Amino acid sequence: MAGGRPEGGASGGPGVESHKDLFTQLCDWSPIGYAVFDIDGRLIELNEAGVRLLGGGSRSEWVGQSLGPLLDPTQSERVLRHLQEACDGTGEAREHPCIVNVFVPGEQGGSRRLQFFSRPHPTGGGRLCLTAFQDISAEVQRRESERQRQAVLDALSAQIAVLDATGRIIAVNEAWRRFARGNGASSELESGIGLNYIDACCDVSAEDPDRLAQRSAEGIRAVINGDAPLFTLEYPCHSAQSQRWFLMSVTPLGRDFGGAVVAHMDISERVHAEQASRRRREEVAHASRLSSVTVLAASLVHELSQPLAAAQLYSEAAATLGRQEPLDNAHLLSVVGDMRGQVDRATRIVDQLRRFMRRGEIKKEPSRLEERVLEAAALVAPLARRKRVRLKLDLSSEPVIVRVNPLQIEQVLVNLLCNAIEAIELADSPVRNIRVELERLAEQVRVTVADTGPGLDPEWLPRIFEVWETRKESGMGMGLAISRTIVEAHGGRIWVEPGANGAVLHFTLPLHDEGDPA
Repeated sequence: MAGGRPEGGASGGPGVESHKDLFTQLCDWSPIGYAVFDIDGRLIELNEAGVRLLGGGSRSEWVGQSLGPLLDPTQSERVLRHLQEACDGTGEAREHPCIVNVFVPGEQGGSRRLQFFSRPHPTGGGRLCLTAFQDISAEVQRRESERQRQAVLDALSAQIAVLDATGRIIAVNEAWRRFARGNGASSELESGIGLNYIDACCDVSAEDPDRLAQRSAEGIRAVINGDAPLFTLEYPCHSAQSQRWFLMSVTPLGRDFGGAVVAHMDISERVHAEQASRRRREEVAHASRLSSVTVLAASLVHELSQPLAAAQLYSEAAATLGRQEPLDNAHLLSVVGDMRGQVDRATRIVDQLRRFMRRGEIKKEPSRLEERVLEAAALVAPLARRKRVRLKLDLSSEPVIVRVNPLQIEQVLVNLLCNAIEAIELADSPVRNIRVELERLAEQVRVTVADTGPGLDPEWLPRIFEVWETRKESGMGMGLAISRTIVEAHGGRIWVEPGANGAVLHFTLPLHDEGDPA
C-alpha cells in the first residue's frame, strides 16, 4: 500500500469494476426485466430476467433487435412512442407505464401481459432510455376474474354482501347499493366494504322486539364457524309507503376461503299472494261454517225456545210471588235464580253459535283436542236430538294437546257429525248412533267418526273430498273438501273407510311438542 490508500480504492480502479460486476449479477438475479433501448426501439442491453420474459434465447441474439415481431402492429407503434418519449424525457412515459401483450411461442394462451416503466438514460444524450418490465398476466387475470365475479353479483336481483371469516363485508352488488340509496342509507352502508355485518346486526338488536337482528347475527356466526350449513330468515321491512318482506339466506364460502355470502331477496309478491290465498281460504271456510249453521238452524231455534219459554214462565211466577202478602223472599229468590239459569243457558247457546260463525285470523295455538270435540258435540247436539241420533264420545282420560286453530278443528268435527246425522236420517237407519273416538299414536292423534248410516258407495269414494261433490239435495259439496284443506294445513291427513254398519272417517293431527315455537 502506498500513501495509506488501499490498493484498488482509487476512482475507476478494480473496486469499482467489482461493484459493477455485482450490480450486473443483481440485475440478472432479479425477477424483473431490465433493458436499455435506443430511440429507434432497439435493444442495447438486457438482463437474464428480461430474456426470459421475452421468450428466451441469449442476450447476444436480442441485442440490436426490437420488440416489433412480438407485438401487434397497433401496439408496436405505441411501444415505440413510449420509448421515444422516455429517451427525451417528454410525454407521458415518465408518469404512466406502457402495458402490452407480447406474443411468446409456447406460452399458454399465446401471449404475456407485460408492463414497461421507462426513464431517460443519464448518459444517453436523449437517444437512450432505461426500462424495467414485468409480467402482470396473473394480476390481469386476477383483476379480470374479480371483475367477472362482480359482474355476476351485479346481475343478481337479490341484495348480496360477501363476508370474510370475521363477518366483515368484502364485496356487495349493485342491488345492495341501489337498495341502500333508495332508503337513504349512509355512503358507508351503500359501499358496505369494511363494515362488520355481525356487529351491525347486534347494534340494532336492542330496538328489535322480535329478535330478528339478533337471530340474524347468530345465524351468520353459525354458518361462518361451520356449525350450520345454511341459515334462512324471513322478515318484514315496512315503510310508510309500502309493506315489504325479505328472505335472508346465508351460505358458506367454503373451507378454503372462510366467510359467507348473505343474500336478501324481496319476497313481498309471494307473501302478498299467500295472504290473499289465506283470505280466500278464510272466506270459503266461513261460507262452509254458515252452511253448517243452516243445517243446524231448525234445531238451534228449538233448543233456544226451551230456555226462553222456561224463563218466561219463571218471570211470570216471580211477578205473582212479588204481589203476594206476606212476601216469601226465599221462594221469590229461588224462582229468580231458576229464571237466570234459563237465560244463561240461552246465552251460552247464542255465544257458542256466534263464536262458530265469526270470521277471524287463522292462528294456531296449543289446545286440548277433547275440548274441541266437546264444543263441536254441544253445537250439534240439538240437531242430533231432533233426529233421534245418539252421540257417543270415547275421549282420552289424559289431555291430548295439539297445536291447531281451535275454531277450524271444531268446524271439521261439526262437518263430519252433521254429515253422519243426515246420512242416518236419510237412510232411516234403525240403529242411530255416532261414535267419536280419540286414539293417541306415536307423534300424532287419530280422530275417528263412525256412524250407523247406509255406508258409502264404492264408486263415490274417490271423489268424496272434491269440491261440489255431494249426495245431499241441499248441500253445496264444500264440507268435506274444506275439512281436508283444514286438516292438511295442520299437518295431518283425512280419509274414509267403509264400516261394518255405516261409514268411518278418520283424520290425524300432530301432537304438540313443548319445544315447538310459540
